[in-house]
Amino acid sequence: MRTRPNVMRFFHVAAVLALFTCFGCAAREPRALATPPSPAPPPTPASAPPPASAEAPSTVVEKVASTRVVVTGILLRRDDGIEVCPGQWVDACPGIRVEGKVEDAWISARGKLSVWRLSGRFDGTTLVLDGPAQPTTLTQEASYRNSCPEHQKLRKGVNPDLDSLEKVQAFMREHAERVAGHWWDQARQTLVVSVTGDPTELRQRFAERAPGARVCIQGQARFSEAPLESLRVKADAILRKHGVVWSSSGGDVVKNDVLFEVEAIDAKTRAELTREAGDAIRVQAFIELLEHDLAQMPAPPKRGDVALVTSTWRSGGGMSALGRFSVHYDAELRCVYFNASGERVLPVWPFGYWAATNPLRIYDYDDKIVVQEGETIELGGGQVDIEHVRADNPCGAKQAWIGRREATGGAAR
Repeated sequence: MRTRPNVMRFFHVAAVLALFTCFGCAAREPRALATPPSPAPPPTPASAPPPASAEAPSTVVEKVASTRVVVTGILLRRDDGIEVCPGQWVDACPGIRVEGKVEDAWISARGKLSVWRLSGRFDGTTLVLDGPAQPTTLTQEASYRNSCPEHQKLRKGVNPDLDSLEKVQAFMREHAERVAGHWWDQARQTLVVSVTGDPTELRQRFAERAPGARVCIQGQARFSEAPLESLRVKADAILRKHGVVWSSSGGDVVKNDVLFEVEAIDAKTRAELTREAGDAIRVQAFIELLEHDLAQMPAPPKRGDVALVTSTWRSGGGMSALGRFSVHYDAELRCVYFNASGERVLPVWPFGYWAATNPLRIYDYDDKIVVQEGETIELGGGQVDIEHVRADNPCGAKQAWIGRREATGGAAR
């Protein structure tokens, strides 16, 4: 099972909806336990600012042929070579081909996973290494251990008692200006409330209200929730200004910061984030440009003879429903659409998909046929109104299906 850090993560629907491109076209206040007791309601979504790529650049910037980058991910051996993929999935992915000396010890496989920082020159398709890989990690397991000496004994149990939880939530509302977050130390059966400054007075107040409760109020957090959310909004505006596409953002209550997962970022944008938000903002990037602006990053060559609307990030994140559609080509409008019970639906394909006609064939990022004209495809994702998708040609559809990269086609007709 894949594990992720316990983060109050906002998969903002707005971000999911707008970050798409036409491939082949011409030219918080959430409060949630960091380890929520089960059962527990999901975190309340924060109202999101416009997504990072919603605003197109006002001027056309010429792409460079190649640029120096650092790519962070896992190395996988394929039939035709080696590629680096984002995240920590040992599966098919829309990765980047790697050329140069690659040690066998760097290669990941099922049961053997390692993440590397790779430096070299990138031309939009291939990374040519210019030095040895450097080991790194994408996430570090957070420690949920409370800091109160009286609550260090290990205890059996699963969830906090409801009475203590209700009192903690009321106490947090009263002292919202100091509360940085809260989580559940399950191993010690203790609710933890993180606050800014010296926690002594707040500990005394809570002890008077709930004597004997297994609650640890610990201090010295750098940011309470509202200021941290303000920094998240500021960081999102900076990313949007520079055209950085992010697939998720969220506040980590244990680390008391905000993590953005992005497809690519340049040095100028990182410097501005540091200057404006300090270390309150972490950015985990698949591609980091060292020499040029993001707008100058080389693009892969266009393939196929018909435009597809595709995701602009490689990760498999997003909505997780399962749709079943027949695939069709409108020769007059020169576009691809799904048929769903007689209604047209615009498909938003995963990153790297492309299409050719006569007859229509949809290919994935590995140039394998996913589905052909008239066949039925099952595609994970979710449905949204067409105005939420940036598409030059909606192909007569009023709805769009934002697809994930897990797709099976051709079996049913």
